[in-house]
Amino acid sequence: MRSLYITGFSGLHRIRMNAYGVAQNPAPIAALQKKVARPSTEISETLDSYLNVVYAQDGDRKLLCDIFRPKGISKDLPAILIVHGGGWRNGDKNKFRALTLELANRGFVTVAIEYRLGHEAKFPAGIQDCNAATAFVKANAIRFGIDPKRIGAVGGSAGGHLVGLMATGWENPKTQRNVGLDPRASRLDVAIVMGGPMQTTTGSVAERSRDPNSGSNSNVWLAATIDENPSLYALADAHIQIDKNDPPIYFQEGERDNPEGNRLSIESLENHGVETGLYVYKDGKHGCWNLHPWFNDMVEDMVSIFEKHL
Repeated sequence: MRSLYITGFSGLHRIRMNAYGVAQNPAPIAALQKKVARPSTEISETLDSYLNVVYAQDGDRKLLCDIFRPKGISKDLPAILIVHGGGWRNGDKNKFRALTLELANRGFVTVAIEYRLGHEAKFPAGIQDCNAATAFVKANAIRFGIDPKRIGAVGGSAGGHLVGLMATGWENPKTQRNVGLDPRASRLDVAIVMGGPMQTTTGSVAERSRDPNSGSNSNVWLAATIDENPSLYALADAHIQIDKNDPPIYFQEGERDNPEGNRLSIESLENHGVETGLYVYKDGKHGCWNLHPWFNDMVEDMVSIFEKHL
């Protein structure tokens, strides 16, 4: 394994290389995709598991999370919220189970959350759920052996967007379920965005919302196009809410996804004095965080980030 470091206007970036050198006849992407395999989702006997824990409730609707903790460790541990993807319309808390378990096996308490999707409740319900989950983890720190001052989050795709918004929009009362709650109760200490967009008022999310033939997920989730409700898209935009009070935010991208998609956010974070970085994984496509051979490298980088800041 080697790392290639590239210096640009937005700082020092690292690309993880999965091979030494370049093959004279590189395999086509279709062939590479046939070789991928999914990491294990079997719960190890070394972990305590608390499944379907209610972290919040909306009327009769119970919002659930799965919590995993390494056995035999008496000291309080840092916690990591895991936020699944699925275009804000699909997916559940089991979707990133392999990542949830691996991070728990590496010494963290992991909390895989569900949140209300677009067909059930429109934005800002989803981000309010995510922030409520963070507040729940802090409020129940003693119960699960968690250090409430060391809370991180990682999400992929739509979950990556939500984690980015958790990190930058935590001071906005409109992103909170309980408007009377101190917003610091849902503030993260570090966030990792995997293949998720920070921008919703500009970029691909906004442009797709204007195209009636695009099948835009944001139009379902926000129940409007950007031109119909620009203020709601602004509330969902993690990029424009960046300020100096944000926690460190890092980005993990597949090389064949859109590694430069959050370049403006990285520059803005740097300009505000917020620690950030971009990790790009060779030949990785969207969702590579759930697949071998990228899974292990991405976890290693996550662990390094979380250990540094938590």
